[in-house]
Amino acid sequence: MSVDPGPTPSVDDPASPPSPPSPGRRRVRLAVGLLISGGAIYAVVSSAGGFGDSWDALRAARPGWIAGGAVCEAVSYLMLGLLLRQLVGEPIDRRTAVRLGLVVSGLGNILPAAPAEGVTMAGAELRRRNVDAHRTWISLGLLQWYWVRTLFAVAALDALVVVAVTSRRYTDEGPGRMVIVGVAIAILVVLAATAWIASRRQTMEVVAIVVGKLQWRRRGHPPIDRRAQGAMWHAEIHEVLGSPASRVAIITLAAASCLTDAACFHCAVSAVGVHLSPALFLFAYAVGMITTLVPFVPNGLGVVEVVVPSLLHHAGVPLATALAGVLAFRALGTLLPALLGAIALVRLRLVRPSG
Repeated sequence: MSVDPGPTPSVDDPASPPSPPSPGRRRVRLAVGLLISGGAIYAVVSSAGGFGDSWDALRAARPGWIAGGAVCEAVSYLMLGLLLRQLVGEPIDRRTAVRLGLVVSGLGNILPAAPAEGVTMAGAELRRRNVDAHRTWISLGLLQWYWVRTLFAVAALDALVVVAVTSRRYTDEGPGRMVIVGVAIAILVVLAATAWIASRRQTMEVVAIVVGKLQWRRRGHPPIDRRAQGAMWHAEIHEVLGSPASRVAIITLAAASCLTDAACFHCAVSAVGVHLSPALFLFAYAVGMITTLVPFVPNGLGVVEVVVPSLLHHAGVPLATALAGVLAFRALGTLLPALLGAIALVRLRLVRPSG
């Protein structure tokens, strides 16, 4: 699973849907993404001595671990759906929320204009169900905001755990470990600082003023009271977030979705015989998911297949086996949710909303 930071609504109409790139831009992005993905996959397959050993490892994968990974991924999307319902509120039921989560983070993340297309399709379905336009786009934006921040927090905390564990085995404190510790602490500080900054009304007012000036210069829009508009955005966001208890529930659901997706990764690599410490598994997962945010490449296709096997190989796993584990995870965490997301979108469009 991967949830990229979504596009923002129009400054002049915060309830307007995010606009996917034009067909020409989508084709350019697709071409660039395919070149990057193809080159990355060729590099790792060549380094692994060909695809034959990885294919053999995949064929010998243990079905029990694969089934466990599928269950973990199902729970992850269930948590994601409950998170979306927590943000949107009562207008949608849990089944609809899970289907929308599959559209946003399953189907949406493999499309050329990811994540805009998934967000747009899910937003359209919410509007068909009479969800307020402002709440629709704010909820979808917050869904991705919390999931991505949880992912970075998991990566930073686990990096500190990995360094602490390995420091007991290796007494030499090389500069690499200190760099990892510094980056992890910096990420945690940035997460805390941005959470505080984003919670302030003044921040939204400044954002509205700055982005409004850019919109006015580019589109010729007449000036409006941007500060008041920013204050309105701030109030709407806090209305969606709700009470302190609601915010705790949002963070808990985001963490549960992320960690069960990580459990799917653990099952996938264990299925091909990779056995490492839980801390290292979680670190490899977090690094791989952060890699999915690489621009132009939908869901980090090809880049993840280079970074994660290389990281596991550095930890002593044969490169071909590591690649097989990542491919098994891709099947469970990317291809299967994309297929189910396509089915969910069809089901959503066939259902006539009540009222």
